[in-house]
Amino acid sequence: MKGRTILAAVLLLAGCAALYVLQRHKVTAEITPRPILYLVADTEREAERIPLALTRVSDKEENDAGVQLVRDYGLLPDRPSGQDAVRILNELRRVGTRVAANVHRKGIYYHFYLRDDPGFVNAFALPGGHIVVGRGLLELLESEDELAAVLGHEISHVDNRHAIERLQYELASRKLGLGEFYSLGSAGVQIFQAGYNKDQELEADRVGLDFAVAAGYSPAGAVTLMQRFERLEKESSEKPSSAVEELAQIPFDSLREYFRSHPPASERAAALRAEIRARGWNPSRAQQTLPIRTIFLADAAEGLDRKGDFKGSIQHYQEALQKDRDYARAWEGLAKVSWRSGDAAATVTAATEAVRRAPAPANWGLLGHALAVVDSHGGASALRKLAEEVNQTSNPKGLPWRNLEIAGLEFMGGRGEALDEFRAQLPVGLSGRELVDLQQEMAWWMYRAGKLDTAEKELESARQSFPQITDTYLELAWVLTDLGRQADAETMLNKIQPFPVSISRQAAEAVIEWRTGRRDEAKNSFRLAAENDPAWMVPRWVENNYSPSVAGVVGQLQAIEIARRQKELQEKQRHAGD
Repeated sequence: MKGRTILAAVLLLAGCAALYVLQRHKVTAEITPRPILYLVADTEREAERIPLALTRVSDKEENDAGVQLVRDYGLLPDRPSGQDAVRILNELRRVGTRVAANVHRKGIYYHFYLRDDPGFVNAFALPGGHIVVGRGLLELLESEDELAAVLGHEISHVDNRHAIERLQYELASRKLGLGEFYSLGSAGVQIFQAGYNKDQELEADRVGLDFAVAAGYSPAGAVTLMQRFERLEKESSEKPSSAVEELAQIPFDSLREYFRSHPPASERAAALRAEIRARGWNPSRAQQTLPIRTIFLADAAEGLDRKGDFKGSIQHYQEALQKDRDYARAWEGLAKVSWRSGDAAATVTAATEAVRRAPAPANWGLLGHALAVVDSHGGASALRKLAEEVNQTSNPKGLPWRNLEIAGLEFMGGRGEALDEFRAQLPVGLSGRELVDLQQEMAWWMYRAGKLDTAEKELESARQSFPQITDTYLELAWVLTDLGRQADAETMLNKIQPFPVSISRQAAEAVIEWRTGRRDEAKNSFRLAAENDPAWMVPRWVENNYSPSVAGVVGQLQAIEIARRQKELQEKQRHAGD
């Protein structure tokens, strides 16, 4: 043991010395404490822990150290932004408090934090009972019992003194003059993210499961989670998998880092099964639904929508709604992806439910657009009926949009004065952005009704009043290209800043280039638009949003893009077979 301890100390000092020399020579590569942190963690896994000439700290000293770490790491003040983040944090606190009630060291008070980053696939415990869980790890969970197992594992690292002993490495390194790398703060906290030795990790699994079961959770939660980790561990070591992408939008590097800092999931699962048998726990006990699972299903659905997997996205939103019928975000997302998939009827159904739960401008707008396709003549009556049902006081900003969609549907139905009447009744005190948005929406209804000259006047009025709002230039370009004024349309597009890239602008450029005979340029512009937003490859979506003339041009470009992709696929398959 003595020889192994000396070896571990030599490795640690050598790594620190190398980092010191690199910093002194000011190399251009990024130099961070991470290699040293993993050196510490890896050394623990290969040798006995380096003995420390430090006495065991008291619970009070540990609590004080934990508070300092939490402050330096930026966990306080703990004020997550967004309703979903608040819900997740409240769930962490509820389940965590329930599990932590069973710890042995009662002088440690537990606190739970959300690192609201889908790319952070990890959880770690700081001394003093501060438990941090990443959103990326939470996205992998499917039951409250699995969450209890995760939190029990981290709580065990504190209760069994693994966390405070890890801090003693930091304190010892400061005595060696390495405080620059192990100062209390972000770098110090990374020590706790690097994982523990194999025995400590397996002990945390076992004791943490004990805490979870004592809190009333099924022991099966920990096993099912390890089984999922075992599959993900295998897939992440090979190549990106669609199965993983459907489960959560998680970078594979983050998954690999998590698995690197823990024993193999298969070994952890086997140890947990043995513990369940030894303790006589019921492995068939039903697991509890995870209330925040709906949030992560919606996250995954959004990612699938962006990639053009509209069917998969719809399935995820529907699964979320099966768990929580009143989850407004899922109804909104389902309405959007249904529209982008070209299904106007499904959009009406989902957008109606979204309006009932969140009568926001975007929901009223999408519902109006879908009704214009499904029932342009009876749509206004349907919206009036819904307006009587919905209490708009919860979102007064949606009121003008509700009235505008009714007026727009009436305009489509032949009542030409409907939009003028709406304009006359606009409330005072609207901001420039709000006015322009409403004018753009009025112009959309004119454009869809084939009143291109009227739409141009409406948009030009908005542009003259608020020239700094460049969205109007793009809308004008779409109208002008249909009017046959290609040079004017291109001028409008050129007034828009090139960054960030507007996908709709790329598509507008493609249409203008096609109409002016620049076919190769048009193909390239459309390819970029379709790659950045797969909805441009959906004929019904184009038809539902743009004029028949634009839809005709885009249809030709879609056919060319499909042929290009098929040829590219065939070439890849041929090369793969060589």
